[in-house]
Amino acid sequence: MCADMHPRKITRRAIGIRAPLAVALAVAFVAAGIAPGAAQDDKPLDPNNPYRVTLGTIPIAPLIPAFLAVEKGWFKDEGLEVELKPEPGGQDIVTAVVAQEFDFGFSNQTSLLIARSRGLGVSAIAKAVVGSPDVETAWDGVIVKIDSDIREATDLIGKTVSVNTLNNTPHMVLLRALENAGVENPQEQVNFIEVQFPDAVGAVNQGQVDAAWVVEPFVTVGDMFGDTRVIMHPLIETGPSFLMSAYFTSDKLIEQRPDVVAAFTRAINKAMEFASENPQEVRDSFPKFNENANPKVAHSMALPFWNTTLSATDFEMGAELAKRYGFIDEIPDLEEFVKTPDKYGQ
Repeated sequence: MCADMHPRKITRRAIGIRAPLAVALAVAFVAAGIAPGAAQDDKPLDPNNPYRVTLGTIPIAPLIPAFLAVEKGWFKDEGLEVELKPEPGGQDIVTAVVAQEFDFGFSNQTSLLIARSRGLGVSAIAKAVVGSPDVETAWDGVIVKIDSDIREATDLIGKTVSVNTLNNTPHMVLLRALENAGVENPQEQVNFIEVQFPDAVGAVNQGQVDAAWVVEPFVTVGDMFGDTRVIMHPLIETGPSFLMSAYFTSDKLIEQRPDVVAAFTRAINKAMEFASENPQEVRDSFPKFNENANPKVAHSMALPFWNTTLSATDFEMGAELAKRYGFIDEIPDLEEFVKTPDKYGQ
């Protein structure tokens, strides 16, 4: 069995449960004047004396550019020393950035929109990963056991399906894909629970869930080691090149150190451009980024798609869907939410 498949406890969580804690932590940290980089002097960025920051990550293929930016020294070239801090999911990272435990984060767009709609000071600064342009290159999938009676989306009615975190982009695009496939009111007809990506293949194999939405490398892990097959690709079925996740930071850091935020954005964009143009280096790097990754899986998995042009329009469809499914009450001002360096004079 691949190391990626070791089963762990299945949990049920939603960002709505954590939001009060996130707000309380944010208030406490801001009142105390504490921020991860606040203890450092506001000196010009210097590669010989880099400014230390933290980045919340998830051990999945879309984060490989962040690892490359560290490994190849692109953050350091910009005068930054970036520590990668793993978390279970995007909403955990949002909570940590709001609480000012992390300087930067990677999160699905829905968790960011939920936070922003509740008045929390987080802003998107760079694209992180987008869905594939077609089914043939899809890097996500809903997996079932190879001998399951589930053959298509409508067969999921009455079944239990896992996503890595509830009320976020995987949950949202799966709802949209089910609707597009003819499932009416999927929130009522399908039972959604939360299972982290590394546990999802095992949960399907052991019958703890009937199906699971996963991204690479876990689509390939299931195919090579877990006797699973894919029945649908919710990202592409929601829309070609749909924005899955973004890099973000706190409005406080943008206000205090716009140079740090701009430096981070330049380095991560450089890394994403490199990853798009050098697929073999991406595959070679993944087992180093995720020590549980199987090199055979890294060689075979479908690669994510990276794009470095971010604008408010990238969030429009996701915001409308989030409101449709009740994840947010009101769509936040998307122009204010997206803060690329040109918007704050860097």
